Amino acid sequence: MRAEASARGHDRPPSQIAAGHADASVRPTARTRPVVPVAAIEKDGYPPSDPYVRRFWVAAIGPAAVAELLKLMRAAAKGEEVPLPRSLPVLLKLGLAHVENGSLVVGTRIPAVPAEMRWRFPPSLAAEHATMVASNG
Repeated sequence: MRAEASARGHDRPPSQIAAGHADASVRPTARTRPVVPVAAIEKDGYPPSDPYVRRFWVAAIGPAAVAELLKLMRAAAKGEEVPLPRSLPVLLKLGLAHVENGSLVVGTRIPAVPAEMRWRFPPSLAAEHATMVASNG
C-alpha cells in the first residue's frame, strides 16, 4: 500500500518550516484557535497532582480532556491565557470548567468522578474506585 498526495496537495497541515517561507501557502481552512483568559476558584476535591485524577478521570473522559484540564488549572494559577481547549464541551458539561465574564473558570481542585460517568469504568477499576472513595470518605 502506498500513500500518495491528494490532487490539491492538501493532505497534511502546514508545518512551521513551510509557513516560514515567503512563497508558502496555507490552506484556506487553517485557522488559529482563539486565546482565552483562565481564572481559578476554590473548590473541594483532589489536588491536580493526586494519582486519583489520572487513574479515574482519564478512564471517565479520556487523556486529552484531563491534560487540557490540568493545563487550564496551571494557567489559572499563573494568570495566563491559553488557546481555546478542544475538549472544552466535555469539561463544561461535567462542571469541571465554566464561563464567567468572558473567562474560563476552573477549580483549584478536581472533584470525584460523578456516578453517572463511572459506567465507563471496567469492573476492576470500579471496585478500586469504590474502595478508594470509601477509605477517603
